[in-house]
Amino acid sequence: MCRSNLQKAFFALAVCLAALLAPNAFAQTQDEDTARRFWPPNFRPPAAKPSKPKPVAIRYRRTSPALSETVAANDSVLGITIWLVTPPAANNPKEQEGERILVPKTGKKTNLIAKRVEASTKFSPGQKVRLSLEVPRSGFLYVIDREQYEDGSFSDPYLIYPLDPVADDNRVSKGRVIEIPKVGEDPYFEVQPLDTTGKSRQVAELLTVLVTPTPLKDLPKATRNAEGDYEPILLPRAQVEEWEKQWATQVEQAELEGGAGQLYSSRELAAGTRKQRLTNADPLPQTVFRVAAKPGRPLLVKLPLNVGK
Repeated sequence: MCRSNLQKAFFALAVCLAALLAPNAFAQTQDEDTARRFWPPNFRPPAAKPSKPKPVAIRYRRTSPALSETVAANDSVLGITIWLVTPPAANNPKEQEGERILVPKTGKKTNLIAKRVEASTKFSPGQKVRLSLEVPRSGFLYVIDREQYEDGSFSDPYLIYPLDPVADDNRVSKGRVIEIPKVGEDPYFEVQPLDTTGKSRQVAELLTVLVTPTPLKDLPKATRNAEGDYEPILLPRAQVEEWEKQWATQVEQAELEGGAGQLYSSRELAAGTRKQRLTNADPLPQTVFRVAAKPGRPLLVKLPLNVGK
């Protein structure tokens, strides 16, 4: 009789503990799922030689309102890593030994390294940046650049990738990384405003990233400067506004926790310069965008690179 009562007591205690712990376990699982959904492992090819999983948790921190799970296709995601290009610090051995940036046309190494920064970073005139873009779907990538001014106005839109829509291979697919700048002598963009005489102060470089299932038609022809390098292509404002009207939608943004400050790795260098593909074991994109786009619909993401005084 005493044993039976004791068993009943233990059973009741177990039920109470389960009831108390279940919500916490559910919340933890839900939180992990939220972190994983931005860039799941199957968005890249598996590593050639699978290694033991590292005990480091990869997590993304949402920096915008969340999307409903039902409004975005699994591959309606865009990954962008913004790199701040600088000389290595003399008192930092890790930076001294870091991978150097290559000049795309010649393949020569510079004395410059690249460090990840978050999308909210404010850049100063004269600073140097480059971009890595990754899309887990097949399609064609276009990047448009406009200056944004304090009064809310914008400069003319320029196509900065691809610089020659006819000759350049701007296709994207799982694991393939597109680096910008890609064509030309310079291995970086320098933050410098256009001639702003009589204009409001510049506050950002507004990048519009487009991923389309088929190539865009009737783009202006590419032009070259006196040195023979391609110039950004001036696009009609009405055309860009029409694309935005057709394809702009809700976007959810997130940042890789602990990613800012990481140096350009040898694997990222190989993927960006020799068209190798990144795998599950390689560093993930720093900033990720989930787009409320159904399968087969173009992706459109606006990314302002903030410019300070």
